[in-house]
Amino acid sequence: MNQKSDVPGFTFRALIIAISLSLFLLMSTAYIAIKLGAAPWPIIFAVIVSVAVIKITSRGKELNIHEINVAQAGGSIGGLVAAGVSFTLPGIIYLNQHKDMSIELPAPWLLGLLIATAGVLGLLLSVPLKYTFIDEENLPFPAGTAGAELIKVSKTGGKELHILLIIGSLVGIFTLVRDLYFPAGFELLVVSTLGLIITIVPLPIAIGGGYILGPRPGLSWLAGAIIGWFLLMPLFKINEIPINLAATYIKNIGMGMVLGSGVSFFLTYVLPRFRKIFLPVFQTNTYLKKVVPLVLGLGMISLICSGVPVTAALLTLVGIWSMVAVAARMTGETNIDPLEQFGIFVTLIVAASYEIFNASLPVETLFIIVTMVSIACAIAGDAGHDYKSAAILGTKFSDIIKIDLITVIVVGIAAPFVFEIIRQGFSDKLFTPLMPAPQARLVAESLIGFEHPLVFLTGFLIAFLGEILNKLIAVKYQNYLLWMPFGIGLFLGPGLAFPIAVGALIHLWVIKKKPDYYQTGILISAAVMGAEGIAGFSSGALTIFGISFFSGSFGLSVFFLGLFLLGVFLYTSDRKKSESL
Repeated sequence: MNQKSDVPGFTFRALIIAISLSLFLLMSTAYIAIKLGAAPWPIIFAVIVSVAVIKITSRGKELNIHEINVAQAGGSIGGLVAAGVSFTLPGIIYLNQHKDMSIELPAPWLLGLLIATAGVLGLLLSVPLKYTFIDEENLPFPAGTAGAELIKVSKTGGKELHILLIIGSLVGIFTLVRDLYFPAGFELLVVSTLGLIITIVPLPIAIGGGYILGPRPGLSWLAGAIIGWFLLMPLFKINEIPINLAATYIKNIGMGMVLGSGVSFFLTYVLPRFRKIFLPVFQTNTYLKKVVPLVLGLGMISLICSGVPVTAALLTLVGIWSMVAVAARMTGETNIDPLEQFGIFVTLIVAASYEIFNASLPVETLFIIVTMVSIACAIAGDAGHDYKSAAILGTKFSDIIKIDLITVIVVGIAAPFVFEIIRQGFSDKLFTPLMPAPQARLVAESLIGFEHPLVFLTGFLIAFLGEILNKLIAVKYQNYLLWMPFGIGLFLGPGLAFPIAVGALIHLWVIKKKPDYYQTGILISAAVMGAEGIAGFSSGALTIFGISFFSGSFGLSVFFLGLFLLGVFLYTSDRKKSESL
């Protein structure tokens, strides 16, 4: 760890970069999350953009790595808030569309208050954990460590931004053309007698996601899709089970596996570390003892204003405090933050507590709880990475807290408007193969009860026991099956699994043949995913404002073409400048 620096990292420029980048990631990651069913850590992307912008605006002056670190810390917040929102709130749309329910959302201003409050809670409750998980135990926090190491060698940031502009703009144009002319993809295989209909949608976002996920998750995802739709579906068809019912069975097994894997991982991870996780919760300094009660009070007010009963609000806040500790440590050790499953866990406990006394909570209330817990856990995980990068580089801890606090409030206020664009702009695509939003459906089904509980339970038990088996064989066998992506593959089918697997295989090839280009692959993948996310999100947003899909796509294509030409110009100029030197 480096000594703390006296050089300020919190500057007006860092603040502007952080807010702008965070809003960009809020929009693009929201699209990615409902399209892909995953939201990769945005830290590396945030580092590259922050380095590039600061380098370009520094006019040859020496780069301040602490300013870069502060900008990327605040910039990554938007991606985590987007995950917390996209993995939970669209579940309301699912219930209204597919279960004939009529659930109303809180007013946008109140929803913004809830999201911002949840983010602030996650941030401030993670502060005391920093002293144990980073200062004392020195947990790895892989994404934060990678970001810090990248900042150390940040002199090439400008050139990398040019390349990202070129690649991202081409992907943006391709996305718009695809969504205009062949949004449903192409049918590769149709065998109606066996119930096989294999459709491939060309998804750069999935190839990039597969590269970032890596071989084991990506190929586990593919294995789930193959077993579900090439083995189970024909078996169901042979036994004269209707295709629609068979598909529902397969999806229920997959959702059961996702939740079973999460619960099993939670129990096998948390219980052995119970004391280490929860002891820091009660070791706060004087400042936190003054601040945290105020934030908890704001949380109570937000929950009560949203119609959550006082007792349920108290239980929710206790759950948030507990799950923030779990999320921070789990992220520090594994780089995994199953935020929506933390939300489901707390929400079901609160609901069960009411059931004991023959009372019940409305579904609207349960969604408020699951969303608040999920966002708090998302921010706590992201903050842990920020604390780690600060410890490595010597950036002032107070600068990180300030930038994260400001951006989480700004993004929290903006999040309801992003969700409204998702609700209106993609209403006809949500919960279809084009935009499956699996986490949001899992949340919805978990809160109201599954349509085929025995089928769901079967998947739950398989993955629950499978995770325990993974723990037993992990020391000897490193390439075992991962049950959560396997379940997602069952749920989402081969259309998404194939491009995910392509990205995973590219990752494998790069690691074995061109290891020096691994980090470049991460950056290109982030640019590809961000470009498709912002292109898809923007086209949906324009339709809400009355602009036809064709006109909006044409206008956005011109915009991306301009970015492409700008990227080529900057790259060419940079090369000429380098050759002249």
